[in-house]
Amino acid sequence: MPRRRDTVEQEHDDKPVAAERLIFAKNFRKARIAAQLSQRDVRDKTGFAQSWVSEIETGKMSITIDNMAKLAHCVGVPLWQLLVPS
Repeated sequence: MPRRRDTVEQEHDDKPVAAERLIFAKNFRKARIAAQLSQRDVRDKTGFAQSWVSEIETGKMSITIDNMAKLAHCVGVPLWQLLVPS
């Protein structure tokens, strides 16, 4: 079956992953590193589990818009910037 243009196959899973999820994942990780925060720092600031933050950054876990906003606030970047392809 051909791959849809707006999804990407994950390495270890046959389920397609929305391209937007991967864009957020990549941009959030870059913003976290630029803010000089570890995943544990994000955990401490947000209450989210470090393992969950890791899964978000790799695109393995889906995320709500509310949690995206909380993560964006944590790294000091407007949410819309984390959704723009680079």
